[in-house]
Amino acid sequence: MKRTRQQVAETIEAFVNGTGRQWDWDGFISIRLDDPDLEAVRQKCISVRDEYPPSKLTDYCSEAGMEVMRGLAQSLGASSKQPSAA
Repeated sequence: MKRTRQQVAETIEAFVNGTGRQWDWDGFISIRLDDPDLEAVRQKCISVRDEYPPSKLTDYCSEAGMEVMRGLAQSLGASSKQPSAA
């Protein structure tokens, strides 16, 4: 799947903030991304669940894991606003 850095950042932010649509997160973690760097971010978002297990079964991960994902979104958002070298 093709996604821009900004789109991935927005998907992650919406998930951690609880503002995403019902199936956005499931779609994001279920479909491989074409860009290897963004795919690595997607894989990190998947592994957060194991690295930072939730204290409640209804949560995706712990608050520390949510902070990791916020950091990923912020770094993607910041890098997408930098002028490209192309």
